[in-house]
Amino acid sequence: MDYLELWLVRHGETDSNKNRRIQGHSDVALNALGLEQAKRLAKRIGHLEFDEIYSSDLSRALTTAKTVYPNKEISLDKRLREINLGDYEGRYYDQFSDEETALVKVWFAGPFDQKVPGGESNDDLRNRAKDWLASLPKSAKVIAFAHGGIIASILQTVVGRPTPTPGSIEIPWSFRLGNTSISKIFIKGDSIILSVVNDTAHLEN
Repeated sequence: MDYLELWLVRHGETDSNKNRRIQGHSDVALNALGLEQAKRLAKRIGHLEFDEIYSSDLSRALTTAKTVYPNKEISLDKRLREINLGDYEGRYYDQFSDEETALVKVWFAGPFDQKVPGGESNDDLRNRAKDWLASLPKSAKVIAFAHGGIIASILQTVVGRPTPTPGSIEIPWSFRLGNTSISKIFIKGDSIILSVVNDTAHLEN
């Protein structure tokens, strides 16, 4: 093959996902439902062969990867971690003041060079995404198990980021990526095709 086929898989559910608690770089394990989601994903794609299997080094992504491919070599890469939300990690969204909520939303809405205290900006996340993409082989079938934020940033390499609205805390748009969702990109030279986003068919009864 003379192109890169890239599969991006979000990790299974955690209690922090369920309870709207910020995780970021915090190492939070899958909950019972998250493990079940990973098992369903394994039934769907566990038989598929990939030239390379990558995962974030955080356990929620790595456990998902190991559940799907228990006997395969998995390359860990810190660049695939979720965005670092610094001092806000471990807190619940529902407990934020309006000012704190506005600061968190700059990741989605811009300006993209701003960050929460001790954390990363959208630009920081985008640079990680671009650096990881540039390190991939140009001709291969690759799968990566990661997090909603970094996957969305990778997908934005295809469709671009929203235009920031100065002074607004409204999110103009963002990718909605469910737990264990599959997204797919094909890259050949300067041509990029986004073919699948947020496919969770394996979770449907």
